[in-house]
Amino acid sequence: MFDFTAECIAKVCSGKIIAGTSDRIAQSCCIDSRQAEQGSLFAAFVGKQVDGHDYLASAVEKGASVALISRTDHDLAPFAASTTIILVEDVLTALQDLAKYQRSLLNCPVIGITGSSGKTSTKELLKGALETTLKVIATEGNYNNELGVPLTLLRVKQDTEAVILEMGMRGLGQITELTDIASPSMSIITTIGDAHIEMLGSRKNIAQAKGEIFEALSSERLAFMPAKIDFADYLHRVCKAPIFTVALEDSICALQQSKASISAHITGFDAQGNATAVVLSSLGHELDMKLAIPGEHSIQNALLALAVAKALGIDEAAAIKGIEGVQPAEMRMQRALVNTLADIQDTSILVDCYNANPESTAVSLKTLAVSELGDARTGIRIAILGDMLEMGEHSARVHKEMLLLAGLLNITLVYTFGPAYSLATQDVLRELSAGLSTENIPELRSFTDMDLLIKSLAGELTSGSLILIKGSRGMQLERIKEALSIEGDCPC
Repeated sequence: MFDFTAECIAKVCSGKIIAGTSDRIAQSCCIDSRQAEQGSLFAAFVGKQVDGHDYLASAVEKGASVALISRTDHDLAPFAASTTIILVEDVLTALQDLAKYQRSLLNCPVIGITGSSGKTSTKELLKGALETTLKVIATEGNYNNELGVPLTLLRVKQDTEAVILEMGMRGLGQITELTDIASPSMSIITTIGDAHIEMLGSRKNIAQAKGEIFEALSSERLAFMPAKIDFADYLHRVCKAPIFTVALEDSICALQQSKASISAHITGFDAQGNATAVVLSSLGHELDMKLAIPGEHSIQNALLALAVAKALGIDEAAAIKGIEGVQPAEMRMQRALVNTLADIQDTSILVDCYNANPESTAVSLKTLAVSELGDARTGIRIAILGDMLEMGEHSARVHKEMLLLAGLLNITLVYTFGPAYSLATQDVLRELSAGLSTENIPELRSFTDMDLLIKSLAGELTSGSLILIKGSRGMQLERIKEALSIEGDCPC
């Protein structure tokens, strides 16, 4: 955060100083008293489970020079000697107003990223590309909502040269709310898919909600998206800014590829499913790129990052080097080694259970299919799929589609966890027994009890296998990894 006086903060937030002096300066911002430090602004945010007002004394003790509060039922007199207290109507709104004000003072590019899947990976890849040249502030963890976006903006310092903001949404109008605060100078849409379709009702509405990030751009700003994206015509229609597209040769028609600002063709995958590609820029330059993040889809995300870096004047070769150094984010295609079963050797787990929707599940299954086994003689590919939440009336269809896709990809064994996949499994087996479907069906095992699933898996696992764990966050599938691996990420 820039250096703001208490007087300035009170004015921006429509607040009133009720204790302490107006000239105290805050240089950082936090909502967690454990992160308070000398000269920080502590915002007593009221969450679902924790009320920041209960930790005001702790923040003051750690050196907070200014505090935002919305309740006055605490004795504030002891704080006045070291901390200025500002009373606001709502702490969240005050933080948003302060972040919006700070954004108005920034001269550096602010890049907003949204999409049904791929937001976090694209953010990390872009951060890697930009940090080769610039000082970057980017969204941390899941701080991509109406609270997280302001807090990220308030981490910006005077010497920051680029800001990357991941923007999530669960309904229409929410991206507009975030862009009103952040006013991005560049925006990326990674995908238009089925995530949150239960709340939005249709993919058309999802496109409209994601498209709000393009609608917010004025004509002198820039937009980026894949050439092959659903509702591309709609996105072009609502965006006043120039749109730059990226393309994979083997997944789009030649016309789309020729119009893309950057394209690539994948030349292979390593044992971990990480892709190698040749990148072709609009100027005709060819550059090799090898990712440390698995999956074909990761190349597309990397191209989006590269396109933005190029638009900011960063050398393409330097940007690619930064992209190549990016590792998978937590619980997103992270690799771990099975080491709790005495008789099992050279068996790895791909942990991708931060979230799940049909698009992200499909690319995870494809990554499993192209990744090498630890031992081709004894190993098999196993997918453990947890329910994809918030699918609404589409739930039965999309869960069944994932099971059939696993069969098409020749994945040997599929474990499912949760009621939605249980119903889908029953449907597939019913069709199989009736003779309606005889090909491309993997061996299916359905569970609604986690302990039983782990016990069954441990009994069936063979050395040299590869396991994918994929499911929505609410399914807590990381418990499977914790049962099979006790030493964290695989060193390979």
